[in-house]
Amino acid sequence: MTARLHIPKIVAITNESPDWSSEDKLDADDTWNRLLDGLASEGHTFDAFKFYDDLDCLDRFDPREWLVWNFGEEWNGVAWSEAAVADELERRGFAYTGSPPDVLRLTQSRMGVKQRLLAAGLPTLPASVLTDPLQSIEWTVYPAIVKGANQHASFGITGDSVVHTPEDVAERVRFLRHHFADDALIEPFLDTREFQVGVWGNDHPRALPPSEIVYSMFTEIRDRLHTAAWKRDTESRGFKEIQMPCPAPTDRPDWRGRIEEVAVKAYKVLGLRDYARFDLRMLGDEPQILDVNSNPELDVTSVVVAGAKANGLTYGQMATQIIQFASTRMPRARERLVI
Repeated sequence: MTARLHIPKIVAITNESPDWSSEDKLDADDTWNRLLDGLASEGHTFDAFKFYDDLDCLDRFDPREWLVWNFGEEWNGVAWSEAAVADELERRGFAYTGSPPDVLRLTQSRMGVKQRLLAAGLPTLPASVLTDPLQSIEWTVYPAIVKGANQHASFGITGDSVVHTPEDVAERVRFLRHHFADDALIEPFLDTREFQVGVWGNDHPRALPPSEIVYSMFTEIRDRLHTAAWKRDTESRGFKEIQMPCPAPTDRPDWRGRIEEVAVKAYKVLGLRDYARFDLRMLGDEPQILDVNSNPELDVTSVVVAGAKANGLTYGQMATQIIQFASTRMPRARERLVI
């Protein structure tokens, strides 16, 4: 007799807003369909639903038998309200993939993440939060980059986010306030090599092979950014020309080891769960954590997907591993003896 972890039935959920453009829906559906195809390829019993402002689709499912694959990033059309989705799943008693609500809320705050990392002695750049364009004169380190203080990943970041003067800073503060109703976070811009790394697991998390975002074909500093537009616009120069080799870096195994070490430590410090992504740039030989994504998309550009593939896993096998991580939290989770 051998012990094997029970693989539950899966109910997959993702959000869709009636206000989305057809292009946005097609983009989201590409990742959604990759997941469903992966689950099917692995022989999972599953059902799948899109939601907007309720999860009544879960009413007929027993949390003791069904695990929720949670791709929900919005509740009722509110941007970056993924914690509210997790709150509702908790209220209904479901175990689900991904981080819990408190961690999702923490990682929505770039300054909150930095403070937690710095308190743990982990490398991240100094930064300030600006609430008014007049505060731009207080920042003196250039070049710098201005991001939304509470935005998700690269949303709100364009080539103009790289700033060189107080006037540039003031303009970005106004931009973020007008377009995103958000404060601005400013930090030094490292015009150096950039890496992403996925980390997964719970009791013993481990790093997947990192990837590098190669900008060597771009001569302008403002182009050496992996913006949201360049990730999604298949006709853009960035989408066509940016290279993302994985594993990386092959020329600096010492860097790779340190990148993976820093990411795993940060994953633990932040209380992340199942899988997450870290963005880093080098300051000398030390990687600096630039961004933490506690609910990363598993799309065509995903470093989690690329890292799993580098380890010999298909998309479906990667999804099955994440399901195994999450299934230990099910109400009746236990190891079952099978002959």
